[in-house]
Amino acid sequence: DGDYCLVHLLEENQAYREFFQECVKAGRSVILDNSVFELGESFDSNKFKKHIYDLKPTEYIIPDAIGDCDKTIQLCEEFITEDVPPGIKIGVVQGKTYSDMVRCYKALDKHVDKIAFSFGNPMFNQVNFNPDRSMNRTMARVWLLTNLLSEGVINLHKPHHLLGCNLPIEFIFYRQRDFFWLESVD
Repeated sequence: DGDYCLVHLLEENQAYREFFQECVKAGRSVILDNSVFELGESFDSNKFKKHIYDLKPTEYIIPDAIGDCDKTIQLCEEFITEDVPPGIKIGVVQGKTYSDMVRCYKALDKHVDKIAFSFGNPMFNQVNFNPDRSMNRTMARVWLLTNLLSEGVINLHKPHHLLGCNLPIEFIFYRQRDFFWLESVD
């Protein structure tokens, strides 16, 4: 129902850039990602803002740091302080522990329009639900979202996004519960 664009590829591939420009012109929903998963660190914030202004995506994922709550909060606060491009701002919850994830969520909730949870957060390797790595990470995200919801951390008035998945069976759990606040997945 939409398109997912990686910012670093906009600079590397003209055909890729033109494809997403056409998607935007056609009125399709486009999410522009900061490429942290692919690059290991978020794309340069200033260059990222330039690409947001040039492409005009529907939504964009602000800079974050994989598994690092404090750095993610810092990057968010720096990104939103000046010259914030138009579009729906998505913040990705990061952390190494459950308490990190709660703290990061609460900080991002103050600044972004939508909150996302990655399929590959390092915290998911700290819990043991299943000996199979993919199933364990799948169940860890279900566990995280269920706990955040039951503890009243989730802002039910804000849309949320799931960044990827390990196993599609994960989505069965959200259909069995009232996870109406999960708006999108890529």
